Amino acid sequence: MKRNIIPLFIILLFGILLVFYWAPTNKEITHGEIRAAIDIGSGATNLKVAEVDPQTNILLVQLYEKSIPVPYQKHLEQSTNETFDKQVMDQGIHAIKELKQAADQYHVKKVIAVATAAFRKAKNGEEFAREISKETGVQVRVINQDEEGILAFRAALALTRFNPNETLTWDIGGGSMQLTTLSNGAYVVEKGKTASIPFKNDVIEKIEHRDLKMIQTPNPMTLMQMKEAAEYAAKLSQETHPSIKEKINHPKTHILAVGSLFNYGIKPLVGSNEVKAKELDKKVMQLAGKTDAELTGGSLAEVAVTNPLLVLGFMQGLHMDHVEVISVNNADGALAYPAYWNN
Repeated sequence: MKRNIIPLFIILLFGILLVFYWAPTNKEITHGEIRAAIDIGSGATNLKVAEVDPQTNILLVQLYEKSIPVPYQKHLEQSTNETFDKQVMDQGIHAIKELKQAADQYHVKKVIAVATAAFRKAKNGEEFAREISKETGVQVRVINQDEEGILAFRAALALTRFNPNETLTWDIGGGSMQLTTLSNGAYVVEKGKTASIPFKNDVIEKIEHRDLKMIQTPNPMTLMQMKEAAEYAAKLSQETHPSIKEKINHPKTHILAVGSLFNYGIKPLVGSNEVKAKELDKKVMQLAGKTDAELTGGSLAEVAVTNPLLVLGFMQGLHMDHVEVISVNNADGALAYPAYWNN
C-alpha cells in the first residue's frame, strides 16, 4: 500500500507544480487582446497583427505581418496639382482590403491605420483617408511627423528594452525622415530635410542633370555619380540639430534603424542586422552600372541604389560607425499606443 501512495503523491505534486508554472502564462493569454495596425507609408503599406496586454499595452506576441508596395509619394511627386490620382488611390484601397482580410482571420478587436508623409502633403490626403475608412472599415489617422517619430521610437523600445535616454531611432520613409530620441523626459523628433523619393529625384536632377519629367529612375548610375550622391547626402545631414548630433556621437547611444527602407533595402544588401558604414560603402558601390532590370526590388528598383547612398551619406556625415536594423515600423507603435484602443 505504501508503495502505491508514494508514486501517487509524486504525480499529485508534479501536477500542482505544473499549475503554478503555467498560471501566469495562461493568465496573460486569457486577458490579452488581438489587435491589428496598418502603417500606410509613402512607399509601402505594412500590416502587423499581435496579441497585446490591454492593461500595460505591451506586445505579448506578434502573430502576422505583411507589406504591400503602394507608391503614394512617387505619384504625388508626379502630380501637377499635389493630389493623389485615381490609379494610386485604387491601388491603396485594394491593399488595405487585402491586409484587413488577412487580419480578420485572427479575429482582431479592430484594425486601425496610420498614414504618414504622403497623406500630409497631398491636398486630398485627408479626404482619401476618409474614403479608405468608408470603403474598408479601417479607421485611418493622418499623423504628423512628430507623432510618426514617436510611434517608431516607442515600437523600438518595446522590442529592445534599451534605456530610452540612450536610444535614438532612425526612420527613412518615401516622403519623410525622422531621428527620434528622449531628452529630459520629452520626445525630441528631428525632421530630416530629405527622404527616399525626394533624394532619388535630386540625384536625377542635380547630379545626373536629367529631366525629371522624362526620367523616373536614376539607374544605371556611374561610380562617380554614386560618390557624388553620397557626398550630397552627407552635406544634407549637416542640417541635423546639434542636440541630435551630440546624442548620435555619445558612446552609450544605441542607434536603431527602423522601417521598410532599412529592413527591405539596407539589411539584405549588407546581409546583417548590423549595418557598418564601411561595409555599406563597399556593397552599394558594387551596384554601379546596373539597370532597374538588373536590380532586385521590383517596383522599388528605382530607389535600390539611391536609398543605400542616402543612408551611407548620412552615416558618413554624422559619423555613425554602425546602426542596428530592427524589424519595427509605425504599425508596431500603433499597436501599443493606448489612445488608439481606448475607444
